[in-house]
Amino acid sequence: MESITIYPENENQKALIKSMLEEMNVPYEISKADEGVLLSEKEFYAKLDHSILQAEQGEVISLSEDKQKEFLGL
Repeated sequence: MESITIYPENENQKALIKSMLEEMNVPYEISKADEGVLLSEKEFYAKLDHSILQAEQGEVISLSEDKQKEFLGL
C-alpha cells in the first residue's frame, strides 16, 4: 500500500487529521519533523532542477574510484 505524507500547519489541523484517521480505523504514524522528510516536494524538485542545470553547465566534480568508495563507506 502507498503512504501519504501530510504536513499540518498547527495543532488544530494535526488533531483533526488524527481524529479523522482514528474514526476511519486507518493506521498512522506521527514522527518529528527532523526524523522524516528533510525537504518538501517543492524544495526537492527545486534542488533537483538546480543540480541538473549545474551539470548541463559543466559545473561537476569527478571523484576517483578510491574517493567514491571512501565517500560511500565501502
